[in-house]
Amino acid sequence: MQSNRYDVVVVGSGIAGLTAAAIAARQSQTVALIATGPGAIALSHGWLKAEQIDPPSAATDLSEAIAFFCELACLAGYPLAGDIANPRSLPTHLGSFESVAFAAQRLWNAAAPGADSTAIVGIRGLSSFDENFMADRLNERAHMARCRRSYAARQIMLRRDFGIPATALQIAVCFDRDADFRAEFIDTLRSAASGFERILLPGILGLHSSEQQIVELEQELGCSVCEVPTLPPCIPGLRLFHRLESYLHSIGVELFRGYPVQSLHLRDGLCVGLDIAAPGHGITLHGQSVVLAAGRRFAQIMGEASASCDEQMRPLSSTGAVMAQNLYFAGSLPDNRTGNNGDMMKILSGYRAGTFAATTRGAYAS
Repeated sequence: MQSNRYDVVVVGSGIAGLTAAAIAARQSQTVALIATGPGAIALSHGWLKAEQIDPPSAATDLSEAIAFFCELACLAGYPLAGDIANPRSLPTHLGSFESVAFAAQRLWNAAAPGADSTAIVGIRGLSSFDENFMADRLNERAHMARCRRSYAARQIMLRRDFGIPATALQIAVCFDRDADFRAEFIDTLRSAASGFERILLPGILGLHSSEQQIVELEQELGCSVCEVPTLPPCIPGLRLFHRLESYLHSIGVELFRGYPVQSLHLRDGLCVGLDIAAPGHGITLHGQSVVLAAGRRFAQIMGEASASCDEQMRPLSSTGAVMAQNLYFAGSLPDNRTGNNGDMMKILSGYRAGTFAATTRGAYAS
């Protein structure tokens, strides 16, 4: 077996694990991030919902954690607009609205004030997006709210054969890789956008497209272009994940992708190693601190379910004892200690766990 030593080892690349790895790396720690996949962030809409903040239990450091995450997203090239105090009601593919505190600009502008006429543009053959259904429901809600905003359904047909049904991921990948497809897409979209101040598209505008590309698209069409998240895997959620992971790699975080953690070595009240399943041979990682942000796999990795965690984010056994002095938790525990388990509370738990793991570096070294 190989032996690898780090200041902090983070298990899980959901929103909590990414935040923990980032805050530890920003404090000059050597960090390893182990993950079998992209985590639940890839299944999310790529925004932070306002109702995920429970005011009675909101921690004093929540604003600090959210500010750090927004700075992280900006450094990763995917800035988030918004703030906790002034959420917007963003449309969903079900024709309803979600109260959102933070979202990428191309999502955030879907409810920007001032645009009275909006076209919802669907793509023929695309599954899980019905522009007529959305327009009907959103118009009904605008009427009930006595709002001047109106929605019209439009549909375009792409020449590229994606099969039936087409998926948002297929179109997004093509948008990234094929300049001819992008030019054809803009040409086809121009007639559907004519006469509207804003158009809403399903989330298809590339996994790696930049905000500058969207600005150029808006200039070509002469209107504001916004996205609506579809069913998972959701392109805005995947886009956010890829940007954050790439940024972590660029600042020195070592990524172990696709490698599940098989077990932890706990000895004398410390976590002294993690075994991960790598192709052909096992790898043992050693971290002076370890952050578990493994979601549902937490109990499987530990071999024991944890009922809660203490004030320093260390998991406690069913008897209330600290499982390991250098082991920290981020994400959701069965007792809901970190809040109501929304993304903002996961960010908070990742921020806390990563901070504790970084600041206790060497305190428990064997």
